[in-house]
Amino acid sequence: MTKRQLTATAGLLLLAMLLTVLIGVFDARRRVIAAEGNDLRTGQSAWVTATVDELRRARGAFAPGTKVFVNLEDQVRAVAILSGRWTDVPLHDGHALTGRRGEALVGADVAVRGDDLVVDGTTYTVVGRLGARADSLLSDAVVLADPSQFSASPQRLLLDGPDSVRHYTAQFPGRSVEIIDDGTNRRTNVDAVSPVLVTLGALVVTLIAVVAGLQAGRWELRTAAVRFTTGIRPLTTLCSATTRVSVVSAAACATAFVGAAAARHTTFLDLDVAVAVVAVGTVTLAVSVASFWQGSRRWNC
Repeated sequence: MTKRQLTATAGLLLLAMLLTVLIGVFDARRRVIAAEGNDLRTGQSAWVTATVDELRRARGAFAPGTKVFVNLEDQVRAVAILSGRWTDVPLHDGHALTGRRGEALVGADVAVRGDDLVVDGTTYTVVGRLGARADSLLSDAVVLADPSQFSASPQRLLLDGPDSVRHYTAQFPGRSVEIIDDGTNRRTNVDAVSPVLVTLGALVVTLIAVVAGLQAGRWELRTAAVRFTTGIRPLTTLCSATTRVSVVSAAACATAFVGAAAARHTTFLDLDVAVAVVAVGTVTLAVSVASFWQGSRRWNC
């Protein structure tokens, strides 16, 4: 590739990576707003009767992000994270629960003493403030990370997480499950339109990656045709072309990771776009190699 062609390929890849990061930020923000509107639920939740110890013993069957709540009093609840981390919690200050006992998340209107909150004589360390903004639906809410708040006897618990109902019924067949219907509470923008926008954005990113790969393969093929006439083997030329496209893809991926890190440090979003970024770079590289290989088959070896 010439310098101009290399610049064009890099520009297309950088555009794809920028869109990937922006889509990740948009989707993470959407999940946070949805969780705030659903009182910290993800929309895949149900009331079950069980003990937290039973659920913990079966934690391997639940998807990452699954958690269980128990109501203690008005606006106060305890949480136990069964699998992974709680990443979609809306916060405007501090950070999410780390999993250590004795931590708490509180709304902006909850009075605390320094970083301490006292509930029924027990002191908890406030690590984060609930709500995307201080003035939010969660301004009076309190969430405690304290397993001792759960009863040793079966009690009514709110199970929440990806496919939580299906995983629960598979582990505890025959037990009653009260699925929470969010049908009348769905907000058009967050719950219906936003996923469509994310899907369309992902398709645009994929298209850009494919176009970048096709162009890179075609441009490398032109140079390789000249190299082939000088006696250089097609396989050697293919390795050389793949290396150049790999370097460009790796540089674009690194740039996207830097952008994602900046977004994490400037917002309260738990942004993870690593899989999407690597996928974009891989698609570009694979398409360029396939394009190059398909074009080189006509050479008389």
